[in-house]
Amino acid sequence: MILINGCSFTSCYGKGDTWVGGFEDKGIKLSNIKNSAAGGSSNKNIARRTFWHITNHKYDYALIQWSTIDRWDYPVLVTEERAKDFPRVKNYPNRIGKINYMCNGTDTLGYAKNFYENYYSIHGAVLETLESIYNTQLYLKEHNVPYKMITIGNLFNMDVSVEKLIELQTTKHIEGKGNYSKLAKNIFDKIEEVDPSWYEQDAINKLLTHIDFSKFIFTNEETIQRFGGGIIEWFNDRNIPLTGGEFHPSKEEHFRFFNEFLWNKIEDDINNLPKNISNNLEM
Repeated sequence: MILINGCSFTSCYGKGDTWVGGFEDKGIKLSNIKNSAAGGSSNKNIARRTFWHITNHKYDYALIQWSTIDRWDYPVLVTEERAKDFPRVKNYPNRIGKINYMCNGTDTLGYAKNFYENYYSIHGAVLETLESIYNTQLYLKEHNVPYKMITIGNLFNMDVSVEKLIELQTTKHIEGKGNYSKLAKNIFDKIEEVDPSWYEQDAINKLLTHIDFSKFIFTNEETIQRFGGGIIEWFNDRNIPLTGGEFHPSKEEHFRFFNEFLWNKIEDDINNLPKNISNNLEM
């Protein structure tokens, strides 16, 4: 069984209409794939879902897609009062009175508005994403699951300052809404300085040296702190417009990414799985 995780650039909800559906063309049934990706996921959520799956089920291979670093999520007890504006709970009243996650992407104007106005920092966003990546690599290694990682885009070439995120959400230009590529900026040029009294918590540089970058598949070699391009750059570098809505690829564009780029990078991994496993993955 193959585990796949990520955000809306990967989630299929059983339809096979993102790049994940390309596995079927390579002779691997979708029933042999657990796609745990969910739209709006933060990287912390992606890490937690991956941990849950590999500690509760047996997987032979994993492919994890990381999302933008600015997304914040937290387990919230959704009371009747909070349910009035908590994402999606109105449609699921049985969730009231229980812990829920927002899974609402970049949410500077909605339920998470107070967080972005009062607590958010670029340093915190970078730190949480690097911790999520490093811890997930440890989980997978501990459970002997071979894996590769990809990204929505170059995680650190996006200006995720609050004012830019609000601009991304409120722009009236259709080509700009949700288009993170419009925010191109080395985020390490804008990261805030940590007060020396908190030196024991300033782990970013150490995390960058401990992450295993050999497990990443980048789409170009324009790197920032060793992170290269992701899905967005693959399309941008080829001047392919994304036509799936809100700056997402269409099904056809997803399949191009898989067939023209990603499959060549993971084919050997799949074929080198133990014979009894690779046989089970065939049509």
